[in-house]
Amino acid sequence: MKYEPTTMLVLLTLFLVTMFFGLYITQKYTTLELPYSIEPPEIAQEFSIPYFIFGILAITVVFILFRKLRFTKFLKIWFGLAIALCMSVSLSAFIGDIPALFVAGALTVIRLKEPDIYVHNMTEILLYGGLVSIFMPIFNVWTALILLICISIYDYIAVYVTKHMIMMAKSQDEENIFTGLVIRRGDEVAILGGGDVAFSLLFAATIGSAFGVPAAYITVYLVMIALAGLILYGKRGKFYPAMPFVTTACAASLIINMLLKPI
Repeated sequence: MKYEPTTMLVLLTLFLVTMFFGLYITQKYTTLELPYSIEPPEIAQEFSIPYFIFGILAITVVFILFRKLRFTKFLKIWFGLAIALCMSVSLSAFIGDIPALFVAGALTVIRLKEPDIYVHNMTEILLYGGLVSIFMPIFNVWTALILLICISIYDYIAVYVTKHMIMMAKSQDEENIFTGLVIRRGDEVAILGGGDVAFSLLFAATIGSAFGVPAAYITVYLVMIALAGLILYGKRGKFYPAMPFVTTACAASLIINMLLKPI
C-alpha cells in the first residue's frame, strides 16, 4: 500500500472536495461570462487536442530550461500569476471581479512566502474550477477523452522512461511551486498531481455538459475509486503515473452514461 489508510482517506476526501467545488464553478460559468474580459481560446474543438499537447510540451521545456538556468524568481512569478488568475476566476463567481482579484492575489503571496499545507490545499481547491472554466468550451466528451489518452501516454513516458516528471515534481516541491494536493501526516507525504486533478475535472465537466450534472458525479466517483486502487496496490516511495488510471475511469464513466442516457 502506497500510503497509510488514514492518509489515503484524507487525500481522496480532499480530491472529492476539489472536484465538487470545481464542478460547481464550471456549472456557474455555463451561464456567466468569464471575468476580466477573458475569452476561451478561439480554437475549433477538433484542434483542441494538438493545442493542449503543444502547450504542455512547451511548458515542460520552458520549466526544465529555466530550472537549469536557475531562473527561480521568474518561475515563481510565472507560477504565482497563473494560480492567482485561476483562483480569481473561481472567486469572481461569488464576490465579484475586483474583490476576487485581491483575495486571490493575497492567497498567492501567502502560499509562496509562507509554505503552509492548509493554505496550499485551500488554494488548490479554488484554482481548478477557474482553470477548467476557461478551457472547457473548446472540448466535448470525445475530444476530452482523446486528450486524456494522449496525456496518459505522455505521463507513462515521463515517469517510467524519461523520468523528467519525477524531477519536475521534486524541483517544484523544493521551490514551493508544486501544483497538486498534498497531505502531510508525520513523516508521510501523499501527493496527487495538479494535472491529474485538472484533467479529471475537465472530463467530468464535459460529461456534465453532455449528459447532465448528475452524470459528472459518476465520473468523479469512478476516478476516486481508480485512484484508491492505485494507492492500495502501489508501493511506498515509488512514483506512478496516475493519468492512465484516471483515463480508464473516465472512459468507463462515459460508457455508463451512454448506456443510461445515449447522446
